[in-house]
Amino acid sequence: MKRRPRQNTAYQIARRALKSCVSSDGLVAGVHHFTDLWARDSLFASFGANVSGLSDESKKTLSTFLSYQRHDGLIPFLIRRDRLTIGKYFGRHSLLPSPKPQFRSSQSLGLVPDGGLMAVIATTQYIESSNDDEFLEINYSTLVNAMRWYNQRCGTNLIREWFQCEWADSVLKSGSTLYTNVLYWKALVDMAILAKRTRRPRDATYFSQLSTVVATAIRQTLWTGTYFSDWRDLFGRHEYFASHGNMLAIVFGFTNAMQTKKILEFAKQHCWNGFTLETNYPTYPLWRIPIIAYIIGMADYHNRGCLWLQPGILYSVALFRAGYTTEGRTVLSRIAEKINEYDDVYEVYERSGQPVHRMLYQSEHAFAWSAGLFLWASHILGVV
Repeated sequence: MKRRPRQNTAYQIARRALKSCVSSDGLVAGVHHFTDLWARDSLFASFGANVSGLSDESKKTLSTFLSYQRHDGLIPFLIRRDRLTIGKYFGRHSLLPSPKPQFRSSQSLGLVPDGGLMAVIATTQYIESSNDDEFLEINYSTLVNAMRWYNQRCGTNLIREWFQCEWADSVLKSGSTLYTNVLYWKALVDMAILAKRTRRPRDATYFSQLSTVVATAIRQTLWTGTYFSDWRDLFGRHEYFASHGNMLAIVFGFTNAMQTKKILEFAKQHCWNGFTLETNYPTYPLWRIPIIAYIIGMADYHNRGCLWLQPGILYSVALFRAGYTTEGRTVLSRIAEKINEYDDVYEVYERSGQPVHRMLYQSEHAFAWSAGLFLWASHILGVV
């Protein structure tokens, strides 16, 4: 399928945006105030780097995260390059003498678990794209140790996390979240793939079997009959629809045909707003939003106010992989129009469609995560 003019333009803008996020340490999350390497941002962005001629940057990003693995196997969720100051959020940077890995949330001090999961998933994406088996062999034991951290901590149970340790870190939720545990399942599946590729059949069997156990736990714990709920804690299951986690479940191949159909129908009915998906449904109650978010005027950052492109991009891929080819390409085309409209890839948008520009917070741009996913989705959907 030939790329349409508006998609061609958006693709080039997204590639330019992603390329602007290249640093000596790999892909940073953004160029204004997110100038550090965040595992979820940088490593999801690497999906797009792999398919757009920036695979060396993907490799460098992975190498950086793997090099900062802690002695017990945990890989940081964040590698700081700049000092954490108020001025940073106004574009005034103060570089550290050397990058500093971070394992705990600056907000709640809880351990943030997705660094190692994203490292495994992104490594698999890179290896399958590049066939760089030398890189895999060099880093295989590091990846095994990363997964061992989760296995020893959780056994056959789901990962549990503390407040503000998930992607939606401006919402107060703890326990077993969908987002993190879909990543857990996917990382186990991918470790089995990497083990087979390196001819380690016992490892492959172990990780494959554990992925099946985790999959069963996710379904039993979080499936509502219509979609996977956002999280479960000691008080029970919280049946909010989290767009990001549900779309990842489809895109990664976790859902069956019935689950896929129900999730996509629910997302279209309750979260589609014209160019992307709302983050959640229904709205989280006021008390689940930290006070600091109200102070800076960003209480809606992850709560049906600010709009992110990532869930919408994943929605396009989910539709496409479910057989709704035209619908998937239409969604991606709407996102392309938004990228073209502002000649950049922004972090968050107002409901009006304009990039967020408030008194104390401005939307990051270029924003690597969305730019990289858009490039990746464009290849998946065959519009390049």
